[in-house]
Amino acid sequence: MLAGIIRNRRFVFRPILTIFSLAGLTMLVSLGAWQLQRLEWKQGLTAKIEARAEAPPMALEEAIARAEAGEDMEYAPVRVRGRLQPDLEAHLFGSYGGAAGIYLFAAVEPLGADRLVYVNFGFVPQSVVKAPTEASLFPSLESPEIIGLFRYREELSPPASWFQSAEQSPDGLWFVRDPLRFAKAAQINASPYYIDRFASESAQWPMGGTTRLDFRNAHLDYALTWFGLAIVLFGVWLVFSLPKQ
Repeated sequence: MLAGIIRNRRFVFRPILTIFSLAGLTMLVSLGAWQLQRLEWKQGLTAKIEARAEAPPMALEEAIARAEAGEDMEYAPVRVRGRLQPDLEAHLFGSYGGAAGIYLFAAVEPLGADRLVYVNFGFVPQSVVKAPTEASLFPSLESPEIIGLFRYREELSPPASWFQSAEQSPDGLWFVRDPLRFAKAAQINASPYYIDRFASESAQWPMGGTTRLDFRNAHLDYALTWFGLAIVLFGVWLVFSLPKQ
């Protein structure tokens, strides 16, 4: 097909067209390569979560020590015993199942530890947050042990940091899961890691076990789209550079 296009045609160098075409090709190929990197990352993340899903929970202290030694501990099941500090709350704006609301974070003082750790106790819909009869959003914990997933603080990077605020809003809501920012606002010393609590039968709200563990993976489709557009752009450049005689 290519031979049929260039037969009986003479190449004409068009500098402006070539410059813009090269710039476009560079951008499209870069985007395609980036999507392939994202594909590899997403596949690795899914495999990691599946491998850890059935693992027995380890002590939080062990998970923190391994994380600070450089080991990737994201989504590892952990357990911690300690004293709940319900007055040190952080409300993170979010949604679950199509309903808007908050994710309720509170500090826990682990037994024998020198710093607090924040626990995401789960989702609370806006209708419950506003309910005047709701005296406390915390369940009465029969056991001081909390079990959940080990998580790293969320750090925004460009371009997300250009549009999303990491600071607390005037009405007290947070938009980034960052226990260090929660601790700074509360003037306490807390770990940079936090726990996503598993579901509990002790109370309906807050609803634990809301950590997203299944991720849509369409990065290969995106990569093929960008590479396809690069091929089309090259074809357009070729047609205009080989005019009919």
